[in-house]
Amino acid sequence: MQGDSIPRAWVGQDLILCRTGTEIWELVTLKEVNELGLAYAYKSGEVEGRTVFVPWASVSWMRPPVPGDLESSET
Repeated sequence: MQGDSIPRAWVGQDLILCRTGTEIWELVTLKEVNELGLAYAYKSGEVEGRTVFVPWASVSWMRPPVPGDLESSET
């Protein structure tokens, strides 16, 4: 079923997102996914809670976090 496929199945979850052109990742909450790109909210920093839209060309990769990811984001 396409509605349940990744990344749509991740909507509402916290994810690790890496934008194109950088190796730095961010902890975000995925808000929406469509054919143009995705919307997410930042989980920390000065823009915490703000929702942004990025086109697919701006996304290098994303995945659910593992415990080690969450520990390094808290430091």
